[in-house]
Amino acid sequence: MSFVPLFISAFIVALSGALMPGPMLAVTLSHSPRYGWKFGPLAVLGHGILELGLVSLVFLGAGPLLKAESVQAGVGLAGGVILVWMGKGMFTMAGSGTPEVSVRSDGQGGKRAMVLGAVTSISNPYWTLWWATVGLAYLTVAAERGPFGIGVFFLGHISGDMAWYTLVSITAARGMDVADMKFYRAVMILCSAALVVLGLWFVWYGARLLF
Repeated sequence: MSFVPLFISAFIVALSGALMPGPMLAVTLSHSPRYGWKFGPLAVLGHGILELGLVSLVFLGAGPLLKAESVQAGVGLAGGVILVWMGKGMFTMAGSGTPEVSVRSDGQGGKRAMVLGAVTSISNPYWTLWWATVGLAYLTVAAERGPFGIGVFFLGHISGDMAWYTLVSITAARGMDVADMKFYRAVMILCSAALVVLGLWFVWYGARLLF
């Protein structure tokens, strides 16, 4: 995969994951009216620092292992299946209407947005599952392009998160409800289709290496 498709696909997958309701979305919605539109970007910055450390550890500690075709095949197949599953779930959710977001206080209102961004990420089981499957699959593909490929992947990934949570933060800071954004469902449908296509590509990639 060349650098431009790698960046675009990483952006789309990250945006698709960010659209799904979770702790990060709830924290951004609940704190942005108080701290302003900058809360979202700063929360993503804390989230990104945590992910950068994780990516570095995975890549540096498992570099030779990631180059093994058997590992790439297995990770590609697993990551592809997870992406297709995520896409199907997102499409179902979009068809049933805009999902409800339960905003609950996490008791850390006095801490900085960056700390909250990191805490909500590491405490979310979905985040761990994503990096253990889809994230690792992307790392194996990006690793074929060396350190620069890893950098392009990470830049595309964090840009997707930054774009969505900045928009959410601006919306919440202005007193609007994220559920009132008319394009929300359309974006979810487009992202769900992209997830399925990318997932099938990963399955093909893994199967090609395996067989």
